Amino acid sequence: SSPLRRATRAIAVETLESSETRAMAFDDASRVAPQPQRAERDGDDASVVGPGRKAQSLQTKDSSSERTRTGVANRVNGYFGAKFHRLGRLSASRPWTVMLCSMLFCILCAVGLGAPGLKNEKRGDKLWVPTDTPAQGDKNYVDANFGSETRFAQVILRSTTNGANVLTPTGLAALENVATRVRNANIAWEGATYTYAQHCYKMGATCYEKSVLNAFANAAAYASQSQIDAALSASPLTSQNPNDGSTVLLKNVAGGITMTGAVPSASAISLTYLFKNNDVLRNGDYVDEKGDAFDSVVLDIFANPPSGFSASYVTERSFSDEFGSTIQSDLQKLQIALFLILAYAALTLSKWNMGCVGSRVGVTLAGIVSIGMAIASAYGIGAYCGLFFSPLMNVLPFLLLGIGVDDMFVIVNSYDNTEARVDPVERMGRSLRVAGMSITVTSATDVIAFLIGSSTSLPALKNFCFYAALGIFFDYLYQITFFTAFLSIDERRKSENKADCFFCLDCPPEACCVCCTPKKMPKSLLQIALGDGLGKQLGKKPVKIFVLAFFSAITVGGIIGSTKMQVDADVNNFIPDGSYLKNWFADTDAYFTEYGDAVEIYSKSTLDLTTEDSILRAATAAFTANPYVINESVRSWVDDFYTYHTTPSNGVTVTSSNYITSLQTWLSGAGSQYKNDVVFDDETSPTAIVSTRIHGNHIKTEKSNVNVQAMDTLRAAINAVSGNNGRIFAFGSQWLNYEQYKSITSEAIRNVSITLAACFVIIAMLVIEIKTVVSVSLALTMIFVNIVGYMHFWGLTIDSVTVIMLVIALGLAVDYSAHIGRAYLEKTGTPDERIVRTLQDMGVAVWNGAMSTFMAVLILGSSDSYVFQTFFKQLFLCIVLGLMHGLIFLPVVLSMLRPAAYAEAT
Repeated sequence: SSPLRRATRAIAVETLESSETRAMAFDDASRVAPQPQRAERDGDDASVVGPGRKAQSLQTKDSSSERTRTGVANRVNGYFGAKFHRLGRLSASRPWTVMLCSMLFCILCAVGLGAPGLKNEKRGDKLWVPTDTPAQGDKNYVDANFGSETRFAQVILRSTTNGANVLTPTGLAALENVATRVRNANIAWEGATYTYAQHCYKMGATCYEKSVLNAFANAAAYASQSQIDAALSASPLTSQNPNDGSTVLLKNVAGGITMTGAVPSASAISLTYLFKNNDVLRNGDYVDEKGDAFDSVVLDIFANPPSGFSASYVTERSFSDEFGSTIQSDLQKLQIALFLILAYAALTLSKWNMGCVGSRVGVTLAGIVSIGMAIASAYGIGAYCGLFFSPLMNVLPFLLLGIGVDDMFVIVNSYDNTEARVDPVERMGRSLRVAGMSITVTSATDVIAFLIGSSTSLPALKNFCFYAALGIFFDYLYQITFFTAFLSIDERRKSENKADCFFCLDCPPEACCVCCTPKKMPKSLLQIALGDGLGKQLGKKPVKIFVLAFFSAITVGGIIGSTKMQVDADVNNFIPDGSYLKNWFADTDAYFTEYGDAVEIYSKSTLDLTTEDSILRAATAAFTANPYVINESVRSWVDDFYTYHTTPSNGVTVTSSNYITSLQTWLSGAGSQYKNDVVFDDETSPTAIVSTRIHGNHIKTEKSNVNVQAMDTLRAAINAVSGNNGRIFAFGSQWLNYEQYKSITSEAIRNVSITLAACFVIIAMLVIEIKTVVSVSLALTMIFVNIVGYMHFWGLTIDSVTVIMLVIALGLAVDYSAHIGRAYLEKTGTPDERIVRTLQDMGVAVWNGAMSTFMAVLILGSSDSYVFQTFFKQLFLCIVLGLMHGLIFLPVVLSMLRPAAYAEAT
């Protein structure tokens, strides 16, 4: 470089160093304010702490430990404050460099999105079931030996005449009409015709169909009402269902049954199918495109019942279709919500008293970009670390937007409240000195809380907490670098009277409209409302008493609600109103009230059935006798085979040496309905039995705790069978959900308790001042207890969705209280004056941050999705209770405890 450039650089460096020296001198001067003045400012009024004996008396009351804590708090605040002061000056003096470095760092982190890329995971058992539960291991065993064999489809027919009997020739003919159309269904697949006969699941040689039609040999058998009444008066309808050999009971296939003597009538009849499953794992989810295509044809048939009948129906693809359509319909509402956040932030961040030049749309967009950079960085680092990405992560941008916008308001508010006449570089240093410490407390608390929350055993929640911790950290990093640098550039634009977002254009000397005309406004309307209005009222003794009593009453209500909170999960919650799937759930709950989820017992290869089949028969007896299993539903191959070969008329003698060959022969003939329930080591020439299963059904219940009891008692009963020794176990596909129900209460209590404790510790470490730490911790505890309690009164229960939202709500609630608590320590004056000044300053930022999120939450309240409705209710409680405690309760408590202000307080 030339001598001129070297000289210029030397002058610049010298100027910067001298500026920093002046800033540090300013800092040092602020720390050594005369102590008597500090004591006088912190008193209630001049009469409380005056000169002479009163001041000496007050100083005598101060314990040495409190003085030590105050000194430590001042040193910690001064140390970190100086660091943020330098960072603010750097951002203001070299904004383009800071922004470029931030963006390069973001790109480096986000590269992980491309290589290795995000690993998607959508399987429910991998997301919501603890990895160390017995059901996970049992599922792996079942899948390895039996696979995921079937797809389910069912239609329920009812007469369009409400309550009319459908066990009539017309009703059964309508059911046969639907069945015939399904049997004739086919699809074009890979250049060939794929038929019902190829797609149906066969138990023996016959496709599985279960309905009241199983009781009749053909259509002629139900041609008259008298034939129907005679056949359906039998119990069971048939002891040998031609499809699966099961006992067919009328209550399995008809609903709303009433009896006239021995003659039944029913309001509903069902037709149930099982189809082959062709699942393949793709992008973290099981996909069966052929099955889905066939389901579409079946759905069209179900949706068009014969004249005079209405239908409710379901197929395997129905769940994903309806859940997906709900989410898609809510994406537009989510976009509207995000737009409202941006619009509110732009309107409130702008300095309209400066006219058109005071617009800060560009600053708002820069804040949003920094949040986007945080999301990209978090996802990239998560991909580097191999953390899977689940649908739950779609909530994360909303969380980061709420926290990031709040940080934006804190930084801009601090800048606007800093003396405007100082050098712009110094002004940014002073503003970030205050704002940086405030958002450090909240961000560090949130990050640590989510990291501790990641210790949960629920995989989806674990990874969400990791991603959330990363996102909040990166948001914090980019807010204090990228955003503050852009804010400095925008301030240069304002000083040069340039247009917002278009720096090359000059603002007109005269306003384009009345609303943009520059005005002299020493305080904004919100500052006046919160400070002079609310703040001065909170300083009155009667108001303080009322506030304490009012919030105590609210907390009592919250405690009562918390004790009544229940764990309950209903898949029906996730289905939008008006969905055909909702109608099917309503009909099954109304008309088919006895048979619940399917459950099986399995034997392993370590059980030598050639000599120990009596142990499996004993397990079957325990299975049948369990109070949570319908004994009529049990279908046992081992009992039927035992009956077969011990019946003398069959002329079969079974010994340990011919057990396997005899069983294989029986399964190919009389026992063909059980062919899929016994796995041999070789289908052609078997020498050993690898695994077997016996079918049954739980009783039907809508209570999650009853499901858990059913699982636990059946496990205990099977394990207690003499000689079992772990070689026979019980498992049902829905047990994965039961395991979730079982663990979610303890998980919720554990995670929330540890997270709250972590919040208290981090706040204590960064705030130090004991009275403020206690006050903020008390407010946080009350907020959380009230959120849980009033969730109960609003009809919510503890499930996988509400647990996630509780963690998010806790993360947002920290901001409302921690910002106010720290801001109080930054203010001097009497305790009541500090309330006013705190609410005028930080109260405005907290209010604006909450309101921007609140407007978005209101939009989500109109959603049909259970997830977003739950999101709305919990965040509504979080924001309302958080603001109330942060802006009303906490200032009152602080004014009564009178924590000493920081030495640098103004």
